[in-house]
Amino acid sequence: MYKDSTKFHSDTRSILEQLGIDPRDFDWQDLAACEGYPTNFFFEDYERDTRLAAQVDALCLSCPVARECFRLGADNKSTGVFGGFYLNNGEPVKTRNAHKTPEVAQKLAAKVLGNV
Repeated sequence: MYKDSTKFHSDTRSILEQLGIDPRDFDWQDLAACEGYPTNFFFEDYERDTRLAAQVDALCLSCPVARECFRLGADNKSTGVFGGFYLNNGEPVKTRNAHKTPEVAQKLAAKVLGNV
């Protein structure tokens, strides 16, 4: 049975198809750079440790599905790190994202909003 490939952003789906990979064979989460990392890195540890938070930001910057991740967090009104931004009830939290340099914040915003 195929998984729902409509959950991929069209750019991601197109790249997979160009590589000869059927996007229906897996979910976007299977491509996440954070796959296998402890979930607390994206919740309470992110809030407490700015060094870890910067490492998580770098991980999200390298993630091929950061846009899908951010959309999931925003649409579901989630709390935690989604697409490189700490969200509370689906909205970015200024104080939890204050450690980001302007350059990192701009790159993440471009990535999750589709300007990259």
